[in-house]
Amino acid sequence: MFGITSKINDSSLYMLNDMVENQVLNATKELSELPLENEDRRNFLTAQIKYLKFELEKFKTDIEKQLSEKFQFSVEEIYAMYGQYDDKYISIEFHKFSESANKFGRDIAGVIIYHKKEREELEKAISEDIVPRTNGMVKIDCSNHEKLNDAQKTDLIKNGFKSGDIYEILASDLPSIKSYNQSGIKEIPNTITVNFDPTDFDPNRAYIWLYSQRIKKGEILIDEEWAKFCGLSLYLEPSLTRFDLIQQHVFNEDGQKKPLVRFYELEAKLHATDISREEILEFNDFLKARRSDRTEAIKNEIKRSTNKKLEQFEKDYPKIYEELQKSIIQFEAESLEYHEMSIPIYWEYEGYLHIYLRHCDELEIEGHFENKTKFQYNQKDIKRILKIAIEKLKPQINEKLINGQEFRLYGDKSLYFNGNHYSLHILSNGRVAAFHPMENPTE
Repeated sequence: MFGITSKINDSSLYMLNDMVENQVLNATKELSELPLENEDRRNFLTAQIKYLKFELEKFKTDIEKQLSEKFQFSVEEIYAMYGQYDDKYISIEFHKFSESANKFGRDIAGVIIYHKKEREELEKAISEDIVPRTNGMVKIDCSNHEKLNDAQKTDLIKNGFKSGDIYEILASDLPSIKSYNQSGIKEIPNTITVNFDPTDFDPNRAYIWLYSQRIKKGEILIDEEWAKFCGLSLYLEPSLTRFDLIQQHVFNEDGQKKPLVRFYELEAKLHATDISREEILEFNDFLKARRSDRTEAIKNEIKRSTNKKLEQFEKDYPKIYEELQKSIIQFEAESLEYHEMSIPIYWEYEGYLHIYLRHCDELEIEGHFENKTKFQYNQKDIKRILKIAIEKLKPQINEKLINGQEFRLYGDKSLYFNGNHYSLHILSNGRVAAFHPMENPTE
């Protein structure tokens, strides 16, 4: 432009072009407002606009020719520099005349995303002695980019843009963390430990407040949560039980108090040390029944994958057996996500056993379990990982549940988080049926 030779990797490549375009706009505006009798000025502006447009077109043709012969960023280079690092936020400027700039604007910003197969292929490519250079599609999550509309954001996630359309990439100089293929136990990123003094804290009253707020907002409780809310209320907040909605969940059709409601009522009394000898015996009967039911569930899960009897399992894996015995008493079915959901997503004891026994590294056992992929987190963190996965997939899950369908995510389109791809199966009633990582790390 104006005798200046430009290269596609020049800094400030489009600065002069942008300035000349503004000059053309201003001259065109002035010409449209200029009186017809001002012939000299009109002739000058007309000639100027023609000349500047010629220079602009010549510059555009030159840049497009250069880009047809070579490009600055390949999909392999983008992965090696930015994509392989988790949650690496980058800003991208497209070449001014590219298809991507026309569709999304000159600038976008977000986190590059990959399907499982894409990541595996790129890992292999960047490990080669001679790394290929591919002008391919790159997908990016620009959810927080205010200038893009929803359709553009969706297009960038599903289809992406051509890597060769990129003029410049900017990224922070913060340390880059790669979790993919990392071996050993991981920590959940961005975890903040909060020291909590439980003195004078009453968890049962906290549950009543939480569930009452959810009911006021029209959110759905699962059966276990209704039973707990009603049982605790019968003892701690008896005035709440006058409402018809509560009554419906306290009693069976024959007018008898539901067993699970009574269980939580007695548990509240026990916690408050305000329970009679007869009630303690009644509560123990409930605990015996729960132990019997859950022990049967454990037997079924162990037999399904190890062909062992529970007695033999106890001898072979005493630590695992001890953890299972704790879970018989401590585990409670609960909603994992309910805010703005058509129905709550929850897990119960059978789902818990399926996830923990098959895929928790701390509980690794032989038989068919041996070849199952393991979570790279401590046992206490697996529930948090499951909740994070549900939160990330919430819109897609809700869309399926609204239509009475199951939600399944597996294979190439599995969820990626902190270096692992995860498979998730949620039944049409909102119950988590399965959740596990798709691969073990390279040792």
